[in-house]
Amino acid sequence: MVRRFFAVLLLFVAAGPLFAQRTTVFEEIRADENKRAGLDGVYRMQKVALTPAPKGYEPVYIAHYGRHGSRYAYSPKIFTDPMDALRKGSAEENLTPFGGRLLDTLEARWGKMQYLIGDLTPLGWAQHQFIGKTMVASFPGVFGKGSVVDAASSPTVRSIISMASCCEAIGKAAPAATVYAHQGMTDYQATRPNYRHNPFRYKGPDQPFPYPSDDAFLEARFPAWRQMLGRMFKDVDKALEGLSPSHLVYYINVMIEGWRSVPEKDRIDFTGVMTEDELNAFWEVCNFMEYREYFKYRTACSAIVDDIVAKADARLAEGSRGADLRFGHDHCLLATLMVMDVDGMGTVAAKAEDIPLWFQNFRAPMASNIQLVFYRPKGGRKGDTLVKCLLCGEEMPVGGLTPVSGPYYRWDELRAFLKARTDLFVLR
Repeated sequence: MVRRFFAVLLLFVAAGPLFAQRTTVFEEIRADENKRAGLDGVYRMQKVALTPAPKGYEPVYIAHYGRHGSRYAYSPKIFTDPMDALRKGSAEENLTPFGGRLLDTLEARWGKMQYLIGDLTPLGWAQHQFIGKTMVASFPGVFGKGSVVDAASSPTVRSIISMASCCEAIGKAAPAATVYAHQGMTDYQATRPNYRHNPFRYKGPDQPFPYPSDDAFLEARFPAWRQMLGRMFKDVDKALEGLSPSHLVYYINVMIEGWRSVPEKDRIDFTGVMTEDELNAFWEVCNFMEYREYFKYRTACSAIVDDIVAKADARLAEGSRGADLRFGHDHCLLATLMVMDVDGMGTVAAKAEDIPLWFQNFRAPMASNIQLVFYRPKGGRKGDTLVKCLLCGEEMPVGGLTPVSGPYYRWDELRAFLKARTDLFVLR
């Protein structure tokens, strides 16, 4: 009982000075519109320089979790909620000329867009082709003769097709490897454990969100929202009757930032809806709203961490080579990063305005992925199993653990740390 009390207490305590705060985050947002797009940013298809393996070690196995690739808007509400507000404004003669033109543009495009909601785009396919090829090129020993690649996906079609793209690329680049892909209810815990239909979903302690409401945060951190909506509506208060301003502005922002993923022919011109300064400033609100949603997923998504540990241990025990790939969604990936405390993302900030110093939604752009790469001594010699963590191809620290060298940790120590982390969020 005492142990559980302190475990729950740790849910709401900052991790301390294990990591440097990302104090440049707002400068990064202003300098890089792809980061400003947050979850709608696109994967940078460029190979990253990696630290060589410690002397006498070679990679043997990869544990992976990846978000689906670039897609059209994930929900029709991204378009229909702003359109409904504009339609209401039109019926009440509450639209400015700009608001009227925007409504006409959306109405004209909605006839086609409604049938593309959630679909993977050609860019999304290309991203996972790149990721699959890069894994093989970076760690060829993992994918040699006799190696087995097992891939599982969430039930969402865009995730399944992303999995197909990555597996096809691996199969072509590593023809000696056996590649098997599947999707089913028994894969939910590894791919989309927070899915409402998941019968195996973990239960955990209450996790009250210790910050203000979305609307209060919007008012405090983005007071320009009223001026922005004033470009579309003559009377903003009348337009917002029954609506949450943070909700409406969020969907408008997602409409604007989502252009990066879709083909040129399907893009909509949103010039004038939000200025560059407003887009940059609203990132913080967007980041806050998504953090609120994903904060509670730490319990369910601890299942992904448990799955990574269990399958890695099984592979290492049998001495096989290959990879276990999991394909899902941004909310699962970001919650997993919080559970694992990758690069300080498990820190619970003392104040709402400090959240961006620790949690950044741009860590999970389209096709983002985390890979744990496992290393063993060459030639069957004895020695510790080592592991390093890659996020979107870049080496990352985990949990304030002390590495053996560079980004390499002892698996025994990392496994123990991950078990302690999931114990914070799961009632077993």
